[in-house]
Amino acid sequence: MFIATSTGQGITHTVTTDTLKEIACFISPHGFGHATRTIAILEALQKRISRLHPHIFTTVPQSLFSETLDHFTYHPVQTDIGLEQKSAMEIDIDATAINLGNLIPFSDSLITKLASLCSTCSVILCDIAPLGVAVAREVGIPSILVENFTWDWIYKPHPELIFFAEQLQQEFNRATYRIQTEPLCQHKPHSLLCGPIFRNFRKDKKTVQKELGAASRKVVVITTGGINQELPIWDEMSRMSDFFFVILGQQQGGKVGENILLLERQTPFYHPDLINCADLVICKAGYSTIAECFQAGVRIMTIGREDFAESKILIDFIQKHMSGISIRQSDFFSGEWLQRISEVLTLPQVSPAGENGADRVASWMIDLHKILSKTTHQHR
Repeated sequence: MFIATSTGQGITHTVTTDTLKEIACFISPHGFGHATRTIAILEALQKRISRLHPHIFTTVPQSLFSETLDHFTYHPVQTDIGLEQKSAMEIDIDATAINLGNLIPFSDSLITKLASLCSTCSVILCDIAPLGVAVAREVGIPSILVENFTWDWIYKPHPELIFFAEQLQQEFNRATYRIQTEPLCQHKPHSLLCGPIFRNFRKDKKTVQKELGAASRKVVVITTGGINQELPIWDEMSRMSDFFFVILGQQQGGKVGENILLLERQTPFYHPDLINCADLVICKAGYSTIAECFQAGVRIMTIGREDFAESKILIDFIQKHMSGISIRQSDFFSGEWLQRISEVLTLPQVSPAGENGADRVASWMIDLHKILSKTTHQHR
């Protein structure tokens, strides 16, 4: 019998795989941030209980999970719509409403089918995919909602989405437990609150810079959350020879001149390592990249999104707890931001994160399972 020991909040716990073997995870496919947040939690859990086997339900590419997790079962299921996007920076409300109408309310046949796939699981972890909450009720096991916002909060400002906001709010409120993570958009009482959740980096800064071929130049990493975004400003960037630009999520990889490197989505470089090796990160205001920047203590220039409510919360968090500035989308596309790089690099650098919220969540989940298992045993 494998025994894992976990320490959290000053208490040491012993957990056996006889009581906690399988967990289901329903993950929103909106971007990659919800998936990487769940991956970080599962990574922390598997460090404590190596035989814990996750069942992943999402349409986020399976390869993203393979980068980090030791083992899992992948179920390609449309668990959520989130927001449809025209591009990395633009959302499509009309398309979102149409696709939500095809999924909500969830059909009984879908819930029954998914419940059968989760019948061996002890709990369902939901990163703002409300379908998981409904399936957990059908199976008769607890659901744990992990969020820094929920879709009803995002949808309510849009008249076309009010009906779906009301439906999803009811579903989210039925979750057995709720974990809220910073940067937090809307506080809910009776929730576990933790700091930013991120995947841990693996390599030190100098090693990754050497592997990239950056030499002694300052590394500027540019990412738009896994969605390809053209940047027609190669000439201006190539003239900034003191900097080495690494642009992520491109359709084709390769070097452009001496100081610009394009990396495809499936690159041998681990995303947290790329963030950690940077002297400056340019990114849209998205949870996972900002959380990984928080881990590394790296300076940041974030692109605000007026049509996405979470954006302001994330920018406020950067201004209070990190070192960086926000820029307008027009400045990003025009290349105006290039003139501000030196300015941002003179900002005081903050210390790397002292704690990963994923560790707090993993310890809490193990505690919870012990309590539930003990209660169930006493009632038999």
